[in-house]
Amino acid sequence: MKIRSFDPQDAEGVKSLISSVMSREYPAEEKAYQYGDLDDVVAAYGSLREKFLVAEEGAEVIGAVGIKEDSSATALLRRLFVHPSHRGRGVGSMLVDTAMDFCKMNGYEEVVFRATSKMTQAINLLATKKGFAEKEKYLFDDLEIVILHHKTH
Repeated sequence: MKIRSFDPQDAEGVKSLISSVMSREYPAEEKAYQYGDLDDVVAAYGSLREKFLVAEEGAEVIGAVGIKEDSSATALLRRLFVHPSHRGRGVGSMLVDTAMDFCKMNGYEEVVFRATSKMTQAINLLATKKGFAEKEKYLFDDLEIVILHHKTH
């Protein structure tokens, strides 16, 4: 298994991974997550301080995470997904570590992650193992959105 930068050939695998996890595990949450960035990952995550990473095993995309510039000081960690059959093997942890290294190298002071409260695996990984702290919760329609922050310094 390796973590690497997104290649346009990964587009179908990334979109399939994310849409299948969302439809199977979080069907109610799909309305809160638009897929426009996945239609053209290179354009959506293409600025100098942005990156989209994939975890690959063989020729299969088994995980993904995106880093999006929110401001000169803040990056958004987005699209953190691991295929169900590969969970519990450190894939998510490696994706987050690689993303955080990228954020530090690019001078971000803070990294923000938003999820619905039902996305407990991602929240637990970030809050328990990666030093993110919950800053706020709010309702979006009938979904509870959790916002986690991490200072990079």
